[in-house]
Amino acid sequence: MKLSQVLAQRFSLIVTPVVTSCCVTTTPTLAATLATSEAWVNLDNFSHAPVDIFTLTDTQTLAIARNSQAVANANADANFVTDPLGTMTKANNNSLSTAQGEGNSYFALAESNAAVIGYNFMLEEDETFFFDFNAFLGLKSSIDDPEFERSNAKAEIALNLYDTTDADNWQLLDFLIIAGQLTTAGNGDFLSDDKSTGLTYFPRHTTFETAFTGNQEMAEASVKGELSRTFNSLTYLTLVEAKTNRVMVKTVSESSTLLALLVFCLIGVGWGIKNKLS
Repeated sequence: MKLSQVLAQRFSLIVTPVVTSCCVTTTPTLAATLATSEAWVNLDNFSHAPVDIFTLTDTQTLAIARNSQAVANANADANFVTDPLGTMTKANNNSLSTAQGEGNSYFALAESNAAVIGYNFMLEEDETFFFDFNAFLGLKSSIDDPEFERSNAKAEIALNLYDTTDADNWQLLDFLIIAGQLTTAGNGDFLSDDKSTGLTYFPRHTTFETAFTGNQEMAEASVKGELSRTFNSLTYLTLVEAKTNRVMVKTVSESSTLLALLVFCLIGVGWGIKNKLS
């Protein structure tokens, strides 16, 4: 199996894709509901360079409106540049999803995914592998009428370092996860992070901000730091950084026609996914 296929399969285990790219009658306008999910990551100052690299982006949107207006947009970008000496090796990616709607019967969602993968960093005995990271996650969600409107924004950034000396048995060594969600109006708002001991934040450049009340909510995380780990034997490493951003806006009570259109789109999507996997 080609390396790109293997890495694509492993990426699919990290991010959960939205299942559609279908749109029915949308026109941009001032929105009664709005949801935005954004994330970006920069990796640089590498001690070593990977043997192979892989980047992946994917976007999906769905917007349906009946006597209303709905808009869904998704964008993603990923880059990996290598330098044999390691010092100029760098990677970055970003993704943005937005959705908005106005009227009495609409549904819109968008998802964007991006990943960068560095494969086979080779570490000799007693060598230290390190790099710097800079990441941002931002969510915004707003509605006008909490009785009839809903807005949701989610995001997750996952950074994983694996020991892949045994290509058939990847071992997770270090990780960073930053995740958040806004549900307006409703419960379930959160912003969280978790990391292994091999990663260190720079306190002066790391902030977490939230506003979880009212009809306009937000959550932002900005972190900067480094990963460093020393190895006592010949080791091959694979670095995977992936992110997903998802948003949804809707009216509380969609009409039967609107639901029928949604089911029709999802059936078409299921057929498309089946063809891709076959």
